[in-house]
Amino acid sequence: MYWGVDCGSTQIKVVACDADGKILQQRIGRTLFPLMEHVRKVLSGDGTDLSPLAADQCSIKSGHTVVATGYGRNHIDFAEGKLTEISAHFLGAQQTLQLDGPYTIIDIGGQDSKVIEVHDGRVGQFVINRKCAAGTGAFIEELAHRLEVRLEDLTELARAHDKEMTLNSYCTVFSGQEVIKILMHGERLENLIQALYASVVQRILEMTNITTETVVFSGGVMNFNPVLTDLFQQKLPEHKTCLVKEAQYCGAYGAALYARGLAAEQAKKFSASEIGVQLSD
Repeated sequence: MYWGVDCGSTQIKVVACDADGKILQQRIGRTLFPLMEHVRKVLSGDGTDLSPLAADQCSIKSGHTVVATGYGRNHIDFAEGKLTEISAHFLGAQQTLQLDGPYTIIDIGGQDSKVIEVHDGRVGQFVINRKCAAGTGAFIEELAHRLEVRLEDLTELARAHDKEMTLNSYCTVFSGQEVIKILMHGERLENLIQALYASVVQRILEMTNITTETVVFSGGVMNFNPVLTDLFQQKLPEHKTCLVKEAQYCGAYGAALYARGLAAEQAKKFSASEIGVQLSD
């Protein structure tokens, strides 16, 4: 089995796959501290559903390969390999969708957002928003907290809006002050939440010019906030858009696929050393 661990800023996602890339297990847990303790807890399946495998088949054993990606990947010391989130989401999306032509991946993470161009089955140009929480999951979560609205209720409320609005500030701090001021003037909560989502989409689209016909959405924020997909479709009417299946696990799946390739490469090197030959690239 090959394990991918996507240690994000808010959640730890784990995917195990076999030699054919078939997903055998998916697990998720909060990113809490001590970090390694909670990473091992999610990996062990503690408190998660162990189906479809039996419990004795779901643990990491000798011969299994683990690769880490995500915000906390460099702190997972037992991983045999480390993979950037750019590469992980590309591998996961490509294996899942099997796209032939060029496409763009949009991944909105907890602390940053990424726009990745893919050409000829390889990652081309990409941009990452790392300097500000605007356009990230943290931005949505912080304003939901300010509004005292549960995250799982945001999409339903946004879809009940009856007016298009724009938030003038993209900064999390100043947006928080702005939404309170807007509510004090009697604006409907539904309209304000729609404006919040619209500002996230606008921030992403300002990061770069999307030139590919196909746009793919990845990551947990896109998965659990479907109104974002609707808004991107409205803003990109000439583009074909799709959400990766089980999008929140896309990065972890990519890491698991990389673990499979890493194990195969190590096996080649071992075989070469055994028979005394040098394998070519």
